[in-house]
Amino acid sequence: MIRRSPYILLVLATCIWGGNFVAGKVLVLHIPPITLASLRWCIAFLCLLPFFGKQAWQLRTDFLRNWKMILFLSATGVAGFNTLTYVAVQYTGSINASLMNSATPIIVVILTWLVMKERFAWTALPGILISMAGVSWIISRGSLSALLSLSFNKGDLLMLVAVFCWSLYSVGMKKVAGRFPSSPFLLVQVAMALVLLIPLSLIEWGLKSPQIDWNPPLVTGLIYIGLFASIIAFLSWNRAIELVGPQRCAGFLNLIPMFSAIFATAFTGESLRLYHLLGAIWIVVGVYMTNYAMKKRQSRAAVET
Repeated sequence: MIRRSPYILLVLATCIWGGNFVAGKVLVLHIPPITLASLRWCIAFLCLLPFFGKQAWQLRTDFLRNWKMILFLSATGVAGFNTLTYVAVQYTGSINASLMNSATPIIVVILTWLVMKERFAWTALPGILISMAGVSWIISRGSLSALLSLSFNKGDLLMLVAVFCWSLYSVGMKKVAGRFPSSPFLLVQVAMALVLLIPLSLIEWGLKSPQIDWNPPLVTGLIYIGLFASIIAFLSWNRAIELVGPQRCAGFLNLIPMFSAIFATAFTGESLRLYHLLGAIWIVVGVYMTNYAMKKRQSRAAVET
């Protein structure tokens, strides 16, 4: 049932990524960003390999035939987005990072229109804008003056590049939807991402020579981002894209700041405020409006064809 319900899959993925945002913000204080991304995907690779390695090997001819697309997906969504995010939060605050991330749905709609030649989803824009307003309300803590006083730096630019990478990944996944079994396909993407990340992390390690205290909370955080945020969330997201397409999925990404606020309240001692609740209501209403508009549009297109 879960695999057939895109909405459950999307809420699950964004909930896990909300926790990943909180965990990653803490972990990057102790582990350099490229090394953190490499460790995350090494854990994911080692978890996937025993179960899906044989199937991936059997499909090697098909994967090799599509190596350019796999490289593109690995570079943008697996290696690129997460690494750039970890680097960005070293230079910018979580408020700015969340604000940049809320632009993803609009970018996905535009890219889908340009790349996949689908009609521009004008009817989805009101819902997207309402959910973005909810995100802005949460990250500004309900203060318009705080939102207007935000300044931007190179971390914000890196976050915008990360958002663009994720948007490209989402559209690319739709183009290959149904060609490969999801779990072996993710395994191959992770393997190729590690080919890109490990040399960079070795250079980073040589330049910074970090002293890492491998304490239980740190290891627990790594397991969370390596297992839940890298495998369960990715498989859920990619399956949802197969079912309903990237445009309808993109609006759900604005649930991530809402879940991040919930996890931060639960695990970091932050208080739940009225602006959290109001922002969450706007986000949920906006996501519902976006999904309803896209579903109605797709139904109309199916009738016309």
